[in-house]
Formats: sequence, structure tokens, C-alpha cells
Amino acid sequence: MATDNRLQVGDRAPPFLTETLDGTTVSLSDLAGTPIWLAFFRYAACPLCNFRVHQLLSVWPKSFAQRNFVMVGVFQSPPRKLEGLVKRHEPPFKIVSDPDLELYVQYRIEASMRQAMGKDVRAALAGARKAGIPIVRPWDGPAHRIPADFLIDGEGTIMDAFYGENIAQHIPFEKVRTFLDAQSA
Repeated sequence: MATDNRLQVGDRAPPFLTETLDGTTVSLSDLAGTPIWLAFFRYAACPLCNFRVHQLLSVWPKSFAQRNFVMVGVFQSPPRKLEGLVKRHEPPFKIVSDPDLELYVQYRIEASMRQAMGKDVRAALAGARKAGIPIVRPWDGPAHRIPADFLIDGEGTIMDAFYGENIAQHIPFEKVRTFLDAQSA
């Protein structure tokens, strides 16, 4: 896959202004001075994304709850789908619905049929199944969207641009903890 179009470490994060599911607005400029974890998921019913949220919620209290940062999770689903699926978990981060894929385009989020399967995908599907997450659900947007995560410092510089290698892969939690440790030092 060509990576020359990807955002890179050291790039300025593309500015954004968007509304969260709770009706508040969030913008890069309003978050100046605060580290940001910007996570791009696929769609609300995606078993892999729901499993990632499940994993995140299990590590949040110990790993992230006492940290000074903002996490924004972006989904390609319309708000009504997110309300019934992702939001019901009451995640401790901001949720953004982007069915028009505006933020996906700004942050150059990729899609690839070739990267839709693999060992990581099978393992994540097994984990989702074990966690009781339904595997087959309707799609909201491109099913071959590849997740991505961006760690942005308080000055708006991308400190980590993590583009998944397949539809199940997100940034490892340890990389996020290391970033947050460096931001608080």
C-alpha cells in the first residue's frame, strides 16, 4: 500500500471543528495545550470496533482515567446508529459521527479490500465473539475502512500517526501511555 499520502510524525494536525454525540462542539484549536488521542474507527455495528471499545473500557480506569488528555473517537456511522451501539457503553471519550467522511478525508484514512482479512482480524473476531459482541451486523459506510489513530501534542503536532495494517488494528495502548507520559513530563 502506498504510504506517501499519509500524515506523518511532525506534521501539523489538520484543523477540525465538529459536533460530538452529546451535542457539544470539539475543535483542534479549542484543545490547544491538551494532548489529544484522535481515533478513527469504522462503523457503529462493526464487531472489531466494538471489541476495541470493549478493550479500551477495560484498561481505561488503570491506564487512562487519571491522565490529562482528550480522546475523540470518530465513526463513519450516522448518530442514530452510534446512540444504540457504541454510546450505550458510556465511553469516557468524545464520540463523533462522520457519515460524510469529512474527517476521514482530512486525516487521510485509508480503505483497502486487500487488508480486510488476516491473522489480527481473525483474532479480534474471536475476541469479539468471546465478549458476546454480535459478529454479523449491517454496515454504515465502507466495510473495508482501515482504522487509524493520531497522538497530537498540545501544540497541534502529530507525535504518532498510526495507520492500521488491517481492519482490526489500532494503536497499541502502550504507545498511547508512552505518549501521555512524555506529555506530562
